[in-house]
Amino acid sequence: MTRDEVRQEMETVRSSAETEATALKDSQFVLERLHAHYQSLGPAGHLDAQAVLMEWVLSNDEKLRFDALAIIDDFAVVAAMPTLVTLANRLGSSTTPGASYEVRKVQRVLARLGSR
Repeated sequence: MTRDEVRQEMETVRSSAETEATALKDSQFVLERLHAHYQSLGPAGHLDAQAVLMEWVLSNDEKLRFDALAIIDDFAVVAAMPTLVTLANRLGSSTTPGASYEVRKVQRVLARLGSR
């Protein structure tokens, strides 16, 4: 499977899970589906999935960043550390209302990844 195929698959899983989560009124449903999908990829697919997660981390979509951060944190994707630093720097200079909270979350994830 190519990276583009993995990206498309992840986007499809996330999109359909988001629709189902709304219908179920289950805020954790999207993350549960993304977790299951990531695990199903196996070691070979993880590299491409990690690259997609790093793209999501730098997205302007806050919900997409949230999901990517959760998966990176839960699966200890240490390779994402430089991308997380880039996001932290960007958020640190942002004036958007939630930026200060999100930068603290990114710093927590970085600290956990650095301790592994």
